[in-house]
Amino acid sequence: MNVQANHTSLDSRVYLFLLLAGAVAGMYARSEAAMLALFVVAVAFHVLDRRIGKALQYAFGYLFLWGITEATLAWVSATASGMALSLSNMSMSGRRAMVPLLFALLLAKTPVGSLMAALNNMRLPKAISIGTATMMRFFPTLAQEYRSIRNAQKFRGVGVGFWNTLFHLPRVFSCLLIPLIIRITKIAEELSASVTVRGVRFCGEVTSFRPVRFTKRDMAFLVCGMAAFVMILSFDYGLWRGGAA
Repeated sequence: MNVQANHTSLDSRVYLFLLLAGAVAGMYARSEAAMLALFVVAVAFHVLDRRIGKALQYAFGYLFLWGITEATLAWVSATASGMALSLSNMSMSGRRAMVPLLFALLLAKTPVGSLMAALNNMRLPKAISIGTATMMRFFPTLAQEYRSIRNAQKFRGVGVGFWNTLFHLPRVFSCLLIPLIIRITKIAEELSASVTVRGVRFCGEVTSFRPVRFTKRDMAFLVCGMAAFVMILSFDYGLWRGGAA
């Protein structure tokens, strides 16, 4: 199983560069078609990594946010409601954030040792490499804390079932966000102490026991991903038609 994972997974630096490029592309995308195309590119890398079930979940989440955007825009047109406008902006920002987030999730599944070795090979300062590796490992921890809080809520009868959660959405959110924020604060303090213990202030040379190679296959997928982002933004801004739209 490990051999198969190593064969299908790309180098962590591919996901890191595409994460940064996806964040920039998502920020400057103007049309719905461009945002959808950027999302398809990000999902394609999850399919490449044989995470088809997760890719379907992300696609459903994107469609759900798109539905909220369309519904709230119609609501704004009919009533000029400020709440509807806020929900529309939040759902649109969520869809833009999904592009770099999908690459961050792929980067988070990389073993910490491999990620640290790859960042050290890039000659990055140790504070950046350790901080990035710690931040990437924060996503699985956050998901685990979320599941623990949701299980505790269901045990107390809060948010049991889809319709119960929908009808009591403000209560569910308040009962979820407050303990989650408290847990995140405590985990952040523990991680900062762990980073110090792991030698973030050590100025000596770091030796990695994990072989890290940036192969031609990694370079090919990185170039394809970057080229896809550039082409999508070029079509979005009308550069392929000889001028801005």
